Amino acid sequence: MFDKLQKKWGISGWRFFWVMIVFAFTGTTAAWLTAKITGWMNIESYSFAWWSLKIGMLLIGYQILLLSYGFIFGQFAFFWQYERKILASMRILPKLPVPAKLIVFASGAGSNAKRLIEYFNDDAEKSKIARVTLIVCNKPEAGVIEIAEKAGIPVKMINRKELEIGAYDKELSKAGQWIILAGFLLKIPPSLIQMFPQRIINIHPALLPLHGGNGMYGRHVHEAVLATGAMETGITIHFVNDKYDQGPTIFQARVMLDQNETPTTIASKIHELEHRHYPEQIEMLVVNAKNSLKTKK
Repeated sequence: MFDKLQKKWGISGWRFFWVMIVFAFTGTTAAWLTAKITGWMNIESYSFAWWSLKIGMLLIGYQILLLSYGFIFGQFAFFWQYERKILASMRILPKLPVPAKLIVFASGAGSNAKRLIEYFNDDAEKSKIARVTLIVCNKPEAGVIEIAEKAGIPVKMINRKELEIGAYDKELSKAGQWIILAGFLLKIPPSLIQMFPQRIINIHPALLPLHGGNGMYGRHVHEAVLATGAMETGITIHFVNDKYDQGPTIFQARVMLDQNETPTTIASKIHELEHRHYPEQIEMLVVNAKNSLKTKK
């Protein structure tokens, strides 16, 4: 039961623990206050006043306590969203837009994953468009795991074999609408590509079709750029197909190089481009997809 709740809410294990603590404190406090008020006012059990107090505590007092304890335990954002959904279902507040769920695949330090979380999850307006709800990783030592834990985002560990045989394809199809590759070093299998048609996005640290293909990632790409004596490089954001770095291009951005460049200095310039453009392009894709769906309806 707890596993299902955690997946439904899209929160990590530790955050789920604190959320359940808030529910426990709220329920206990609400029951204690109700009993105290009943005794203080000498209200007869099951009388009209007794039922009024019970309903009032449930509809108003419990909600106030929930937000208060949520604030105390650092979970106010979660419980405010929780309350907003309830109030929207009661038509007291307008219905909230449903954000697209982004599943981020990453294998390394996770700087792009962190930027996506900051851009979408940490921004009140952007989070109405999309949210990172799951991190998929194939390396237990990857820095992106700590980033996900700090952000309260669940992490799914997956190895090469599991990915190739589609062990989690159905689970992933239920977890989100888009797969965003952010330094993921394993090849995406055809089965997953079919489940997410034109909804798997990758960012490559070079101007494709240059310096792409199997084994071309990170420092290897920057070393290849230097070896050619190129005076510019950049990033390519593209859809993923069944061939390395050959999916249709969505966007490219360029940066000039000088004669004193090293793989490290190039990496710094590329990271700047990635962090600036990747979230913006993903936002545009999500918005366009939603608008297209509305048009069809």
